[in-house]
Amino acid sequence: MSQSLPPSSPDFHPVLEEAHLQDYLQILLRRRRVFFITFILVFLGMATHTLMQEPIYEATATLYVASDQPRGGDFLADLGLKRESPIETEIEILKSRTNVEEVVRRLHLDWVVLEKSSGVELHLLEFEFSSVGKSIEIVLSSEGSFVVESEEGKELATGEVGRRLQIAGLTLLCDRLQGQPGDRVRLMIRPFAATVQGVRSAIRAVELGKGTNIIQLTCQHVNRERARDVINTLSAVYLERSILFKAEEARKSVDFIETQLDEVRGALNGAEQGLQSFKRDSGYVKLDSEAEVLIDRLANADRLRSELLLRQRQIEFAIISLKDALSQGDNYAPSFLLEEPVLQQLATSLSELEVERQGLLVEHTDAHPVVLQIDDRIRQTQIKILETYRGFAHAMTGQLQALGEETSYFEERLAELPAVEQELARLTRVTKVNADIYTFLLQKHEEARIARAATISSINVIDPAILPNYPIKPQKTKNLLLALVVGAILGAGVAFFLDYMDDTLKDGDAARRVFNLPLLAVIPQIARKKNGGNSDLNVALVSQRDGKSISAEAFRSLRTSLHFSSGGDKKRVLLVTSSFPGEGKTTLCANLAVTFAQTGSKVLLVGCDLRRPSLDKLFQIPRNPGLTELLIKDASVESVLRPSGIENLDVINAGTTPPNPAELLGSEAMAEIIESLRERYDHILLDAPPLLAVTDAALLSRLSDQIVMVVEAGRVPSKVATRLRETLQSYQTSVAGLVLNDKQGKATAYYGYYDEGYYAYAPSVRSGLKGLIARFWGR
Repeated sequence: MSQSLPPSSPDFHPVLEEAHLQDYLQILLRRRRVFFITFILVFLGMATHTLMQEPIYEATATLYVASDQPRGGDFLADLGLKRESPIETEIEILKSRTNVEEVVRRLHLDWVVLEKSSGVELHLLEFEFSSVGKSIEIVLSSEGSFVVESEEGKELATGEVGRRLQIAGLTLLCDRLQGQPGDRVRLMIRPFAATVQGVRSAIRAVELGKGTNIIQLTCQHVNRERARDVINTLSAVYLERSILFKAEEARKSVDFIETQLDEVRGALNGAEQGLQSFKRDSGYVKLDSEAEVLIDRLANADRLRSELLLRQRQIEFAIISLKDALSQGDNYAPSFLLEEPVLQQLATSLSELEVERQGLLVEHTDAHPVVLQIDDRIRQTQIKILETYRGFAHAMTGQLQALGEETSYFEERLAELPAVEQELARLTRVTKVNADIYTFLLQKHEEARIARAATISSINVIDPAILPNYPIKPQKTKNLLLALVVGAILGAGVAFFLDYMDDTLKDGDAARRVFNLPLLAVIPQIARKKNGGNSDLNVALVSQRDGKSISAEAFRSLRTSLHFSSGGDKKRVLLVTSSFPGEGKTTLCANLAVTFAQTGSKVLLVGCDLRRPSLDKLFQIPRNPGLTELLIKDASVESVLRPSGIENLDVINAGTTPPNPAELLGSEAMAEIIESLRERYDHILLDAPPLLAVTDAALLSRLSDQIVMVVEAGRVPSKVATRLRETLQSYQTSVAGLVLNDKQGKATAYYGYYDEGYYAYAPSVRSGLKGLIARFWGR
């Protein structure tokens, strides 16, 4: 039985189905032209950029920054206030503007050879030009001599190789200039600041591994010799400036100590003279034994008090450092007072916990419970160290208080001595203190002098830069692979976007869902073959021209589907229509008529499209008289019946285009003609106008037994298809189903099995690489 349409509804929408991988592949195949055009454009663009990019070389050197070991006593280190420069600081010093400026000066990087004649060799020793940014030209005049010209071609001066040329605003000295007379070299001095900034931007310095103190220094440049020279020169400048800096520190230390020595020497001389004068004037030259004991004990108490104060400052600094570490979550353990057994044990535990934590971080993150547990134990150990230091600080305060009381006691004992003896004791004490200070400064002075004489840099060049053999940029293989990936992604993106914006019925499944009708057949794109030099001769009648072709087999499949759709009933009159003009309705109708005739049935093809007739061109038969003349009684049935040249197939052309096609097609005369022809033919195919264009198809549907709806792939929007569905539902005639006409090859991706697979035996299918490309690209 033929398909009957379900009741329509005004808010009908196509049923949405779950998308599968196959659906996305179908989109890519359907939009293969867009995909490949986008892919090729992106790939060629990136590939061209990569291949045209100038090669960039990278030179690398490694430096080791050793920890400084102080010579002799280091008061800042004793106080816990001295910190070594972190490696980040050294890296910034290394890349500093001052260092790079020296590199630019030594390598003359601001001297630029803009262009030179082929075969010219030039080596400059001096080049200064007041007009920065402007160029000069050196023109060889004869062997060993040259002429200097301005940008405008004006002669500025003449010079000789090996002799300094110096005129207003220009100094030039070259020791080698070889070439032919007339050869030219154009030179320019680049702005110094811009050159320095350019070199700095090309330099990169990083620490190799945390805590290694090894710096990797790199420079990238299009000239591999320039990259190597910049790195090695910068390393040398950094090393030299490090030595100068340390020597300057040692010199300042010596100068400071010498200043202090002069002051203390004057104080000591004054104290000694005052003591001698007092002894001479008073006649009292020696303290008694009790006073000497008191003086010694006071001096000893002063020495102990100084040591305790130094130790107290160490403890206070350690407490501050620990508090900061606890507040910031750092794992910090101060190195002060580790000679204390308790602190040594706690510091060892802290180190072990830190090692354990680093081992756990290899397999876990910071937020893992095991790591958090170790962090808590580290924090508890730090708190214990902090409390221990606080205990030492409290004890230190008690000791200082006791020393203060002891000093006060001895000073009270001294106050009991006679006045003359007290003055002698005071002068003796002052002299002794100044003498001790002077002796201490002399010792430090000698240490500073030795340090200045033996100043060495803590910077060591492990691996100097060598000439790079291969460029690091562009990475051609990586960039080309990236171009493939990016091109494919963008191509797919454009294809998916265009498909998303296109709401037409692209394949049979979509048409079947919207129309809710069976899909009778899919007609592939008909190959255009020339015959006898006439490209229009029966070109569309593939069922007759090439019976073993894919398209002809598709029409036979349509004939079989129509047979089954009739349910065995004799459906003589078949109406073939479409949505819009140009969907291939007439060609499909003609080929279907040929296919019916090939079974031995008598078939009549009637051109009912009176507005745009085309059967006469298709079968190359006269257009007049035709159906129009038959309906207005100007011709008989026998006069309008035309043999098609194909056995069992007759054709009635549309005839002259009338002013009222709808009235003629809906007339009683038309019904009588169709009724009379039913007895003479087994199948009558009516080539009707499109449904949406005019009402002709609706009028003809009353005379037909079945309707076949032709839908061109990729042309009919879903909303239009919904309208067509409602229109078909209003007809009384049953609808056999849909035929998807793939005129442009847009549905080839979905119905690719027509090209390969079952129908591959067809001789018309092109084989080989050329045929494969043609079938894939859509012919």
